[in-house]
Amino acid sequence: MKVTVATTSAARRSGAELKAFDVKASTVVEGFKITCVVKPATPSVSFDPKFRVNTKPPSATADATVAKDGVTLFVDNLQDAVSKKKLAPRVKAERKVTVAGKAYAVDAEIALKGNVKTSDVVTVSVKAPAVSGFVPKATYSTGPKGASLVVAGDVAGGDTNVELKAEHFPKKAGAPTALTATVTQKLPEKMKAKLTLKDDLSGSVELHKGAAFLEAPLGKGGKPPGVGDVVFKYKKSFEVDL
Repeated sequence: MKVTVATTSAARRSGAELKAFDVKASTVVEGFKITCVVKPATPSVSFDPKFRVNTKPPSATADATVAKDGVTLFVDNLQDAVSKKKLAPRVKAERKVTVAGKAYAVDAEIALKGNVKTSDVVTVSVKAPAVSGFVPKATYSTGPKGASLVVAGDVAGGDTNVELKAEHFPKKAGAPTALTATVTQKLPEKMKAKLTLKDDLSGSVELHKGAAFLEAPLGKGGKPPGVGDVVFKYKKSFEVDL
């Protein structure tokens, strides 16, 4: 059995927190890959106006998956399935389809009533072959996620990655369609910069170096962040074979 501990910590001028502390255990039994991820509640620390440790009630969420031959069974919120005897899994099938000599990756998923909303939700994704170096992926869901189209690829000799995403949320009032552009640029010394912009010019700027990165949010209209808005994050994972 392989156990992976993945952590994400975040610090800003007003405080710090352990945003994630995920423990994942996986093993293979008779060809079935079984995985369970447990996410316990994590504390945070406030510096302003005074030093204070903020703790949460002891709790944990757990998700489990069983996969074989491109078919995966997801049991989300396993703790509810056990305590409340309420099982509402998701089932996902992944296949490759060849059309006119080109391979398409097709995913189909159904989330049973109670998993996401009050009815069954079907989601279908199609990832097409690259066109001029860009890979398109279209997704349609009968649930609140609606439909999306993502086109991503490398330019400038592979040093720059561009991703364009269009999302349509049919049940969202006011602005049912959202456009997002993300540009990731490789820098010297194994660093990289990432710029994310939405159609209202809000988004974020990130600067990565190894497992650490700075994240600065942008307000609507490209409003620059204040000093207190800049977040330092650090991701680290550990693997142990049992």
